[in-house]
Amino acid sequence: MTFFESLQKPSWIPPDWAFPAAWFTLWTLQAIALVVLVGSDRSGRNLAIGLLAGQFAFAIAWQAVVFGPGRLLLAAWWLAALLVFVVVTVVAAWRVERLAGLLIAPTIVWVTTATALGFTLLRLNPDG
Repeated sequence: MTFFESLQKPSWIPPDWAFPAAWFTLWTLQAIALVVLVGSDRSGRNLAIGLLAGQFAFAIAWQAVVFGPGRLLLAAWWLAALLVFVVVTVVAAWRVERLAGLLIAPTIVWVTTATALGFTLLRLNPDG
């Protein structure tokens, strides 16, 4: 049994298949947003591209944080920071090309859910 499987979970946790499906969909939308941003010649383009790349790397790095015993507190706060990162990225992309901002925006919903789940897992598993 993995560490994650051993945790007490809330009744509202998404099914296991939802996590890779959601991230695949969101990253596909973000890749399209990247193409839109790269094709733009508007001011702020490089900042938006940099933020998009940074929040992608930050999201990938989270996986190394969460899947280990004793890291639930760090993982929950990492998700909270990721949520802020995503919101800033959406705003920056929106200012360059509205379509890019709209394509990234669904990530806010998923990361909000993940953040709520992270803090709920911490509350249900205080020793985790």
